[in-house]
Amino acid sequence: MKRIVALALLLLLFSVSAAMAGNGLPMSVAGITLGKDIKGYAKCCNMQLASPMPDAPFLSEVHLDGDYLPGVRGGSLTYGNCDNAGKVVRIKLKFHDRSMRLFDKLLAKYKKAYGNPDSYEGDAFKNVIAWRWNFSQDGQKVSVILMWSRVKELRPGVSIKMSLDSMIESEYECYRVQVDRLKAKKGGVTKIENLDEFVAK
Repeated sequence: MKRIVALALLLLLFSVSAAMAGNGLPMSVAGITLGKDIKGYAKCCNMQLASPMPDAPFLSEVHLDGDYLPGVRGGSLTYGNCDNAGKVVRIKLKFHDRSMRLFDKLLAKYKKAYGNPDSYEGDAFKNVIAWRWNFSQDGQKVSVILMWSRVKELRPGVSIKMSLDSMIESEYECYRVQVDRLKAKKGGVTKIENLDEFVAK
C-alpha cells in the first residue's frame, strides 16, 4: 500500500512539474490536462452520468472512476458548456489515504516545486486545511488547492483541486450574455407578486 501511495505522489508531482516547465503554468495533474477536450478522458469517467452544475449551469461535471490511478479513490472533471464547450476547466482528485501524514507529504512537495502558498483557504478551527497557489501568464490564470478535511459534507480526507480560472470566467461571461438575451426576449426579469408564498408553513 505504501508503495502504491508513493507511486501516486510521484506521478502527480511529476506531471504537474513537467507541465510547468513546458508551458510556464502548471496545467496537468495525474495525466489530465486543463484546456483539453473532455472526450479524451472518457476512459476514466462515465460521460453518460455527466450533468450541469446546479449553481453554475455554464459548467458540467463528471465523476472520475475510482482507482483509475493507484491511490486515487475518485474525484471529478469539470468542463465548459458555452464559449469553451467540452474543454476541461477543473480537476478534482481524492485519495484513499485520508491521513494528515499524506497531506503533509504533498504539502512539502508542492512547496518545494512552487514555493509557499499564496493564501490559506481553510477554516480557523482546522476542520478544513486548504492551501492555494495562484499562477498567471499571458492572460491565463490557474489555481491549485491542496486540502485536508474532517467535514463529512466535503468527503473527509486529502484532495487536490486544480482550476483554469481564466476559462471558467470566460464561460461565465458567455453564459451571462446568453441569459441576458433570453430575458430580454421574454420582456425582462419577473417580479415577486406575493411574499406570503415564500413563507414556510
